[in-house]
Amino acid sequence: MGVYHLMGLGLSPGAVTGPISYLAEIYNNWEAEGKEFFASSGEEEQREKGASVGGIQLLILFTTKEVINGEVDCEEYINNPCGQRVGKHETQANMKKILEPLLMQEWSKIKAPQIGNNGIVYWCEVELRNIKTTYERIAKVLASLAKGSGSQGKEIWVNLTGGNNVINLALQMAASLSGEVTRVYYVQAANNIAEKCVRFTNKESYWVELPVMPLVMSDLSNAVLDVLSLNQPMTSKELHNKLVHHQTYWSLMQGIDYEPFKDNHLRSMKKLGLITVTRGYEVGNGISTLGPQWELILEYEKIMDEALKKAAEEGLTIENLERIETWISRQQIQLN
Repeated sequence: MGVYHLMGLGLSPGAVTGPISYLAEIYNNWEAEGKEFFASSGEEEQREKGASVGGIQLLILFTTKEVINGEVDCEEYINNPCGQRVGKHETQANMKKILEPLLMQEWSKIKAPQIGNNGIVYWCEVELRNIKTTYERIAKVLASLAKGSGSQGKEIWVNLTGGNNVINLALQMAASLSGEVTRVYYVQAANNIAEKCVRFTNKESYWVELPVMPLVMSDLSNAVLDVLSLNQPMTSKELHNKLVHHQTYWSLMQGIDYEPFKDNHLRSMKKLGLITVTRGYEVGNGISTLGPQWELILEYEKIMDEALKKAAEEGLTIENLERIETWISRQQIQLN
């Protein structure tokens, strides 16, 4: 099993090729670096045999229609050797044409064995000013990779380097709400010269690992939200009483009197916007309802849940998704 990389892409080709060049460097220095860096990749049996794991199986790029169709050129870039900031300055050109030979060079060094010499890139059109549409498309792609095959999900990494805030925020939300992303990262250029380079420039400071932060709340907070969703609005005292006598949640309330419940639990949920409490809260007469933040979370969680369910039930692989959706297209790159 190889790694599937989801990446945002703006006008800089190095946002895609830079991290691949870095990963290839580590991958091909297996005993000294690769074994530790890719320790969580692949199957346990592969790792026990000492086989190299973590090869790139698929690239999925999220960018604009203009970039995909070649209506705008990429920025000027530097065709540098790995670890250096010098190289030939290349002029602006069509992004797909620029990426193909660069990927042929760098991806070939870290290709997953099962893909042979056929590297597949999926280009996904997104809306830079519409985060919901962008998120919906990312959710469908992620679900197709994780659930579409009907077997074990793929190893999915998310790169937050390229593209604008809308793309990267949508990718982060998808990672948090899906529970299917193994790794989140971005790469850091030392200066404006390094930003133009298509390969990594400084191995020590280039790669930045980020935590995959699943949306997790305490069981008691989930219980409060569940009860309010069925019975809202309620006073703070009614909510406490309902939980104490609830056939499912009563055990969570053992030893929690009303005042600690109000001051320690409801107050923190109110600050986070998960619930809203009207005047009278301090004396227990405040009316509790679901808050705007929770309603917003539910909106995006529903999109992800529906995408995962549809992919699992219909066997909606990324190949099938490309056949039925107009916003995703496929490019094959010959690797060495």
